Amino acid sequence: MPLVLIFVIVVLSMARGWAAPTEAAAVGATATLIVAALYGALTRKGFAAALRGTALATGAILFIIMGASTYSQILNFSGATGGLIAAITSGGGDPVLILIGMLVILIFLGFFIDQVSTMLMTIPFYMPLVQQFGFDKTWFGVLYMMCMQLGLLTPPFGLLLFAMRSVAPKEIATRDIFRAANPFMLLGLVALIAVFLWPALATWLPKLLD
Repeated sequence: MPLVLIFVIVVLSMARGWAAPTEAAAVGATATLIVAALYGALTRKGFAAALRGTALATGAILFIIMGASTYSQILNFSGATGGLIAAITSGGGDPVLILIGMLVILIFLGFFIDQVSTMLMTIPFYMPLVQQFGFDKTWFGVLYMMCMQLGLLTPPFGLLLFAMRSVAPKEIATRDIFRAANPFMLLGLVALIAVFLWPALATWLPKLLD
């Protein structure tokens, strides 16, 4: 019940326009503190342990982002990413096939580069193509973010995997964490294919909220 209440508060804050997705994370954290206090589970020791765990997980992720950002800059300056995208788009083929190639590139980059760096490198190339081909930008945005989500689960630079590694017991091997993410990666791919084939899955709710 507490988790359901927190989920409803976070979703409602975004659906009603009270908070942006990033701000909704703070709303969820605040709601968690309030619910924990109401249930008598908010202790000084528990709160300190939660802050310590958050600092450790966040620090590990920031170091990964720092290294991955450096790597992405090398790729960007060398022209490797731009050349890869140009090789896909210069053939003048079917726009749908080009879109599939763009999504495949995003998934491929997710294996090696963090999501912020991937967006900085690809969005300037991708958005003009989306507008040129006349694709629905909301639909493409959902597909794009689903690819980013998959990148969070793909080793060796899956940030969620390293976040789990930082809080998991030491007796759990890193390879076991990577292996446990496989079903979620498969479900993410299935969801990505479903949204690609039926764009209404991504567009009906935003149109409803307009």
